[in-house]
Amino acid sequence: MKTKLILAILLALLLAGCATQSVNMAIMRPAEVNLYDYNTIAMGDIWGPPHQWFRAQDIRDAFTARLLESEYFETVLDRQYLQSILQEHYLSWSGFVNEESAPQLGKFIGAAALVVGRVTRDEYKEDMNTEIITKKDKNDVEYEVLKHTRTGTHYLSVNIQILDVQTSAVLANKRFDTSFSDSRSAEDRKPPRIDQSHLYGVCVDDLSHQFVRTVAPYYVNISVTYELDKKYLPELQTAHQMVVGGETGRALEILRAAALKPDIPAKSRAKAYYNLGLIQTYSGDYENALTNLIRALELVPGNSRYSRAVRICRDERYQAEQVRQQMEGS
Repeated sequence: MKTKLILAILLALLLAGCATQSVNMAIMRPAEVNLYDYNTIAMGDIWGPPHQWFRAQDIRDAFTARLLESEYFETVLDRQYLQSILQEHYLSWSGFVNEESAPQLGKFIGAAALVVGRVTRDEYKEDMNTEIITKKDKNDVEYEVLKHTRTGTHYLSVNIQILDVQTSAVLANKRFDTSFSDSRSAEDRKPPRIDQSHLYGVCVDDLSHQFVRTVAPYYVNISVTYELDKKYLPELQTAHQMVVGGETGRALEILRAAALKPDIPAKSRAKAYYNLGLIQTYSGDYENALTNLIRALELVPGNSRYSRAVRICRDERYQAEQVRQQMEGS
């Protein structure tokens, strides 16, 4: 599946003003843990309090679903499959699987990363606050009411451990924490109840996002600023339209020509170089991007946007190399 995930940059530009436009892009980011060497990942147990075993199962199932959606691993083994393998060999899943017991699985499933975990916090708290507020009736006469506000917060935390099932090596230990709140208000009466199950579900979903970003490259949406110059370089708008239409190559040609256009102010030329470097950055052409962004900064020294773009380009180059290693190997 790794080979199916390419470093595609999805460009979508939205109008945000006359002098600039906001460029929204989906960019791939590296996972926190490099699991390139593992084509198989196995989802073991997530343990929790005995009376809330179904909560731990919810988290385990959500983590498994995210692994499948990521398409990063060629094979994802769920808890039920692991149990069936052990039963086939007349073994039992006893106790919390750790670095001592993981190799027992490794004998049957081969090289794989195994994820196990424990729920460390699963708690709902609710507070009720009351305040006196002054209102006016239709005759503009003031009167007081009691405003009651019910606020509920669900807290959910999980510790996970990622193991090599053949060597028992601990590949990573991670803690994921999340919480979500909701409130209801009413005047001179108790406010409606809060849907605790909804808050819990949102927490589980957030934990699953945190988890998959730990083990697989993922996309994030970012926004950067594209500059326009209607007076001296109207072609910057044309280049923008080319990118919107998916003609990034043509947009780059227009921007290169604009940067070399004679008899234009330095600030206008700097805009062309900046836009050129911007598009090159998010097309993966980091060396040329840096060259053009630095040219823009030399034309308009001290421009904070251009300085920031140079730093961002270097950071994007570093992160792209991390993604490459996780997709293709060192």
